[in-house]
Amino acid sequence: MTRDEKITLLAEVLSANRTFALEDKARIEEKTDEQLDYILSPIDRCIYLEACAGSGKTEVLGLKAAYEICKWRSRQSGISVLTFTNDATATIVDRVASFFGKQIPSNHFIGTFSSFVHGHIAQRFGYKFYHMPEERTDKSFRVVDSDIHSYDHQWLDNYALDLPGRTTYASQLNYRVSNENWYVGQGENAQRLTDLYRGNPERVIGSANACKSKFLHDGFATFEDMNLIARRCLRDETICHFVAKKFPVILIDECQDLSTSELGILSLLIGAGTVVHYIGDLHQAIYSFKDALPEQYKAHLAANHFETWHLSRNFRSTQKIVDLSRRISGIDCPIVGSAESKCGDYDCCYVEYSEEKDAISTFVDALNRFGISAKDAIVLVRTQSAKQKLSNGFSNDFKKHPIINAIQLWKHNDPAAQRTSLSLLALQLQRWMGFHGKSNDYYYSDEVCSSSVSWRLLLRDILVELCADTAVTTMDELNYSSWYSNNKERVIGAISHHLGTIGISLPEITFRTPRGTAKQPIYQARLTEEKQLRVETIHSVKGGTFDAVLLLSSPDGRGKTGFWENWLKSDEESGRIGYVASTRPRYLLCWGVSNLMDDQRQKLEGIGCIKLDR
Repeated sequence: MTRDEKITLLAEVLSANRTFALEDKARIEEKTDEQLDYILSPIDRCIYLEACAGSGKTEVLGLKAAYEICKWRSRQSGISVLTFTNDATATIVDRVASFFGKQIPSNHFIGTFSSFVHGHIAQRFGYKFYHMPEERTDKSFRVVDSDIHSYDHQWLDNYALDLPGRTTYASQLNYRVSNENWYVGQGENAQRLTDLYRGNPERVIGSANACKSKFLHDGFATFEDMNLIARRCLRDETICHFVAKKFPVILIDECQDLSTSELGILSLLIGAGTVVHYIGDLHQAIYSFKDALPEQYKAHLAANHFETWHLSRNFRSTQKIVDLSRRISGIDCPIVGSAESKCGDYDCCYVEYSEEKDAISTFVDALNRFGISAKDAIVLVRTQSAKQKLSNGFSNDFKKHPIINAIQLWKHNDPAAQRTSLSLLALQLQRWMGFHGKSNDYYYSDEVCSSSVSWRLLLRDILVELCADTAVTTMDELNYSSWYSNNKERVIGAISHHLGTIGISLPEITFRTPRGTAKQPIYQARLTEEKQLRVETIHSVKGGTFDAVLLLSSPDGRGKTGFWENWLKSDEESGRIGYVASTRPRYLLCWGVSNLMDDQRQKLEGIGCIKLDR
């Protein structure tokens, strides 16, 4: 089939449900041959679409799903399109709807993998295998948060491990299928249960099995438990065939994030006749702490006889960035970068630092040199603690007049400025009220507010009210003394009102000009470009795109997955983390590294980085 024939076929199928405009056909015509081939690929065979970073895979998935839904004739069965976050779900729904042209029929399902498992398997059939109390007319599981505490929920004492020492509850237990071990906690901080309890491992595991079993049989479960329940349900041949018949086709975005347990669920469905298409990139598998392991995934593909197809054009980045990313990931096949360079030889560069702030300053200089806005750039770090270290803190000048500066920065209507504004207001409230809160969480304290989210909303509401009052926001040609005396009642009144909505009273306070500043004209608060830069962890921006990225390495190898030399190990997760971060920018990729030895500079320059000086 020629390219024109593929475009015509696709347009004809999609136009059956809608009026097909010129811009709709243009969207199809801009697709590469690789993309068109996959969209028109057989729906009766399991396929792994290996999509490089920036390949437009979500757009392709949306078009593929719309194409197959347009051809679907059964009302009793449907296609399931799955991803892993609510934001990603919203994006895919939007893409499918834009091609499909009308409301998607209810026999099809677009949502997160967990919602699919929860709604269509675990909750629907789980009661058959767990003997819930007879008095329960509702046989669904009561899903509880794994982070709940016993002092808030004393019923948890009924589900504690029968082991001496520390107390562990069933809600905290998570089972990893890959190594058949129980863990306590979530994410990277999870600890193996047998490491927490010394002594006989068989007794520890036996206690965990008994505790979790009682928890489930009494009708409780965590979200993480749903996969275990679903696997138990699908081992029943009748149930498995029922689900497979209802969803004979499943398309999964970001498939490299599938855990071993989730792969097990899909293997059972494939065995019952479901066809699965995976869209993703194993080089971006960075969730080993969630039991998402490339080796398990490869074994799953081989065991279920998947065909591998490819998307090898990167629409996001320049060729230099693509080439560097390909080198560190060990990708053999060529990948074409599409973005035009803005930085010449400096598309890929590195900056040496003694302190992280020096690297950031040099990066900002580069942004100015190449005409890239700080709003379109980002600083990436490996850990939350590193993010907090760089995100926190505002100048001492801001701290002298936190209310005034908070008002000024809020009116800038810029995300970075408004985040600083919230922190300044929170700092002032902490000073007045005497509670303890950390700066990295807007000085939140549970002494004051029920949740950190509610606290931030409260701060926002105070600032919105203050900034709506022109008497408060008028500062031109005023000195500090005049502003404080003019606005004391307004500011205290607004703060007291909003604190009152959560049952808190503002104590007697002193609201006056700090010593030595009374007669000074009011300084116009502005964030420096360094402060405008957003700081995020690598994991949090997976799937994101930015004009420029400063990737900050840990100072030494103790950072393991956060140290730049470990990003060159393509066969380890640290290498995949480096790859994910390095494929985020369009035009400028800068690695920030601690002061180097000569052989280290040669190693960096060998992968395509050039030294960036101020």
